[in-house]
Amino acid sequence: MRRLNLGSGLIWESEVGYSRLVKVGRQIAVAGTGAFDEQGRVVGAGDAYAQTVCCLERIDDALRQVGSGLSDVVRTRIYVIDIDRDRDAVARAHQEYLGQVLPVCSMLQVTRLIDPALLVELEVDAIEGAGRAVVSERPRIVEARWDTGSDLARMLESVDLPEPDVDDGVQMLKAYVGGELVGCVGYALHGESAVMHSLVVIREAKGEGVGRALVQGVIARASEAGVRRVLLATTDTTRYFSYLGFSPLEREEVPAALLESSELAAYDDPESTIMCYALGGRR
Repeated sequence: MRRLNLGSGLIWESEVGYSRLVKVGRQIAVAGTGAFDEQGRVVGAGDAYAQTVCCLERIDDALRQVGSGLSDVVRTRIYVIDIDRDRDAVARAHQEYLGQVLPVCSMLQVTRLIDPALLVELEVDAIEGAGRAVVSERPRIVEARWDTGSDLARMLESVDLPEPDVDDGVQMLKAYVGGELVGCVGYALHGESAVMHSLVVIREAKGEGVGRALVQGVIARASEAGVRRVLLATTDTTRYFSYLGFSPLEREEVPAALLESSELAAYDDPESTIMCYALGGRR
């Protein structure tokens, strides 16, 4: 049986000698996770809700790296330093992310956590594939016509994304589960390339394969149009798209006209990465 150890790079892992995540077979354990950014700084100081959200996002990111997600979680353990003060805020975040999954859960009060600014810490156990028992319906992907007063417009507005530039040939796909709009994505065709952007999945549907279904919808339509590659630009989801089959692409390999398109021009900074999905094995 294969064992996989995954680290996040935070200094405590090397100092103490532990992994962020261990996967053995289908069993997955995620270590106690605090609200830290990539530089090890506390996120959401003084805000138990914001810290819980950060913890769950970090846990979801770790699970996704091994082909899992929050929908596979079967147990959560929550450690707080003041249960009377913070339990409602912590519970609200837990319900928003895991209310459809309904794992078993314990909330415990402790004297303190590893950083004095931490109010909460979470650890989870998951079983790969368990989420399929939670969501039996596959996301339904449909093409969308842009309307400024539509549910699609409200979804983009809720995450501060701009309206699609329909004059630039941007097309939109929507994802539904159980009749509810749960995600969307935009893309535009530019000769032999397609550029994808504005991938959104609502919080309650994360870990249910919605993002993958939307990306596959774009790839399928690009392939039908004779496109050789699908490009996107990202600043913080490189690992997620790598899991979906995308690989980093040097900017020098992208035509200047394509870099100036509305989908890529907004990511002209050193922090962003252009990624490519090659159709037919050619980039």
